[in-house]
Amino acid sequence: MQIDISVIIPTCNRKEGLRRCLDSIFAQDYPADKLEIVVVDDRMDDSVKDMVVNLRERRPLLKYIAQDSRGPAQARNLGIKNSSGEIVAFVDDDCAVESNWAGTMVKTHKKNPEIAAVGGWTRTSTKKISVLVSQLLSTCSIETIVRGKKEIVFFPTCNVSFKRRVLDRYKFDARFPLPGGEDLEFFWRLFKEGNRFIWNKDMDVTHYRNDRLSSFIKQAYIYGRGNLLVQCIHRDHPLLKELKTGIISFWTATTVNVIKIPRFSYILGKRLIRENNVKRIDKKFLIYIYFIIHKILYLSGNIIESFGMRRKVSGEGPVHVPRLLILDITHSCNLKCRICDIWQSGASEKDMNIFYINKMLSQAKALNIKEIALSGGEPLLRKDIFDILDYARAAKIKDLGILTNGILVDGCMEKLRPYLIDNIISPVISLDSLKQDIHNHIRNSNTAWQKTMKGLESLSLLKKKHPRVNFGIIAIILNQNLEELPDLAFFARSLGANFLQYQPLLPNNLKMAERKGSPFWVTEERLPVLDDAISRLIEFKKIQPTFIKNSAQNLSLIRKYYRGAVTSNDVRCASARETVLMSNQVKCSTCFSSYGDMKRQDLKDVFRGRDRIRAQERVGKCSWPCLLPCFCDV
Repeated sequence: MQIDISVIIPTCNRKEGLRRCLDSIFAQDYPADKLEIVVVDDRMDDSVKDMVVNLRERRPLLKYIAQDSRGPAQARNLGIKNSSGEIVAFVDDDCAVESNWAGTMVKTHKKNPEIAAVGGWTRTSTKKISVLVSQLLSTCSIETIVRGKKEIVFFPTCNVSFKRRVLDRYKFDARFPLPGGEDLEFFWRLFKEGNRFIWNKDMDVTHYRNDRLSSFIKQAYIYGRGNLLVQCIHRDHPLLKELKTGIISFWTATTVNVIKIPRFSYILGKRLIRENNVKRIDKKFLIYIYFIIHKILYLSGNIIESFGMRRKVSGEGPVHVPRLLILDITHSCNLKCRICDIWQSGASEKDMNIFYINKMLSQAKALNIKEIALSGGEPLLRKDIFDILDYARAAKIKDLGILTNGILVDGCMEKLRPYLIDNIISPVISLDSLKQDIHNHIRNSNTAWQKTMKGLESLSLLKKKHPRVNFGIIAIILNQNLEELPDLAFFARSLGANFLQYQPLLPNNLKMAERKGSPFWVTEERLPVLDDAISRLIEFKKIQPTFIKNSAQNLSLIRKYYRGAVTSNDVRCASARETVLMSNQVKCSTCFSSYGDMKRQDLKDVFRGRDRIRAQERVGKCSWPCLLPCFCDV
């Protein structure tokens, strides 16, 4: 049975609120057999368990799970693990959702397949000043300016939903034991790694906040602790610029923030008074006082957290596993392509030792990296390539990508056949033109096109007999092949290829100017032809959304790319985050630096290391993104 939505409700000592929340979910105008509810009890309360178990008579898809006071971050992770919906939503136990909440959520996700999360609008159940102040502070955090552009960087987890694929890769950080900061950290981690979010204010939730002063004070203090920990982990969060984490800078910043309390209170108080049309002088005064109280307790939380945060950060945090691992196993090649420089180093660069290849394959499998690819040079030139494939089979790796020019595929087909039929490998063939003379000129060979075509035909014939065989095609967008870019898609489809990926001409050292002198760069007079070809590819993608691997946005940006106008404001490089490239020296590398050495480290240690974070930050500031889909479209 297909479950569309799993709603996860972390709860802690709020039985009556939980019952109200459940009743509102039961009243959804959405099919009950498509909506799963998972209650995660952080206190292991028998009375809560009994209530939930009794309610199963009304809703069979209602689950009760308990943990022993491990906090909301771990509760959400536990709920994710025990849920099965394609969309995973979170709501708090002191909230109630509107009847169209689930339906609106599903429609928004389906309309925006590339968006990671959808957040909604949260209303207050009362006009008490403490509640209004708390809600405004939460709402103010949703949007901010990032690199000169207004972006959504956060949603309160009382009203948000994610695609399952996102939560399969990311988890809430269990170093946050209190209900404050864990969602801010989670969303910023997602945002920095290229995920984007939508705010649909038709997804309504009413938040029944505790309006007592003691609760307000406790919440401000907890937020102060959690937010400082967020800043210590990331140090680049745009909402926390006023916080510092150095031994001296922390106390300097705290002193400045104390001095700025009146200004903070005046700015936010004035906004709250305006938005709620407050007229009474005494209420206006109290609003300013509540903002002052909040800031004082918030800074107190900062101070307390500062004593223990370095210990927390130095401990084991969540390991973000990349989506793609590329192993540069050789620089040897059987071609001297005019658009590639790697073959020039083939004689001087040693092949990656098979010991390290096997080490990375086994560790990548253990970490559940979704895509692994062997690159070069020409991987099929390695004398031990079938030993590597045998190891991949023994490690139960499926669809191991082999990035190849295709020249050797037909001659190796008998040896490759069992690996193809069993889905151990998925070759990705380079084909830049359907015209023999153009492809051969690019590849600097008189026979490359003919041999590559034979390889593709062999794969196509094998797939007709064994439909589970997987292979793809990569085409470089060049001045010489613009008219036939759509035809390449139709041709690849006719062969039975699983996908076609377009790549712009790779910049040399990330400086487009050095490629503009190339005879393959799209010239100014040919830009209208490029624009037309891209438009046709985008239309093709609408009909076959998964066949062209590039996103519509990536295709559209190719127009700007060849005009030299793509910047980090358009796209952010995912190197070291979603894509990890292992050089033939067995080092994790970006275009700027190395950040891990597999001769002395394990992949897990590299992924958790500070050097990786610094590498991510550096590529994120790249002024000339290459726009390669494997780095800019994952």
